[in-house]
Amino acid sequence: MKIPVKQAFQEHLQRRFSLRLHMFIILLSTTLSGILFSKILLIFGVVDFRIRYPLCVLFSYLIFFICIRLWLHCISPSRPGRSGVFDWFDLPTFRGFGRGGASTIRGGGGQFFGAGASASFEGQDTAITETALLTTSQTTPAGSAPEGIGEVVGDAVSSLGDDHIILALIVLAVLVATILASTLYVLYGAPAILSEAAFEGILAASLIKRTRAISDTAWVGSIFKTTWKAFAVTAGVTFICGIVLHSYFPEAVKLADILWKD
Repeated sequence: MKIPVKQAFQEHLQRRFSLRLHMFIILLSTTLSGILFSKILLIFGVVDFRIRYPLCVLFSYLIFFICIRLWLHCISPSRPGRSGVFDWFDLPTFRGFGRGGASTIRGGGGQFFGAGASASFEGQDTAITETALLTTSQTTPAGSAPEGIGEVVGDAVSSLGDDHIILALIVLAVLVATILASTLYVLYGAPAILSEAAFEGILAASLIKRTRAISDTAWVGSIFKTTWKAFAVTAGVTFICGIVLHSYFPEAVKLADILWKD
């Protein structure tokens, strides 16, 4: 029984690359871009939670598509016979770990990381360690180390008695839980999502046009169909949380202004 071309291509891609790892890097870049965009909006005076948070989610979704486009470009050979950049970006298949090759990490006497060098530095390391411990014990007053952490925790605990602070913590927990749930949902479906986009954007174009160019109209629709629900839920919850925070804390600009206010 012959395997369909699409199924064979997707199975080969899932075996060759760590697609969940690739998706994790894409989602991490997406999240960081949303945080950065929030900082930029604050600089330009957009302080309303109801406006800033949904805009950050929409901007992150745009960056998500850009990252997918870059990923497709990296795994797609630009010319026949030329490999994509991600041909080597398969961490579980590094030489000596994933494909049965000989490990390139070796130890030996006489080298810096070998046994011969470790013996020569043993006495010096012990003396340096003892000196550092003696100096620290003499110059650092007892109980001074945890003071900074204790003050921060104390401020946070004392603020629990303020009006509506419990509500702010609940809103923050709901927001974080929603983002984590959406991230796990996309990560779980990453092999199917990325392999589908790769087929639509690379192989479909090569079969139809006999070229290696990526078909944007094909992969964009595939990615949007499989991810819009997760981002829509995140945007909706973010908007509701923004409304709640603005209603109870109209003068607050950041979450830190609510949780760690004087």
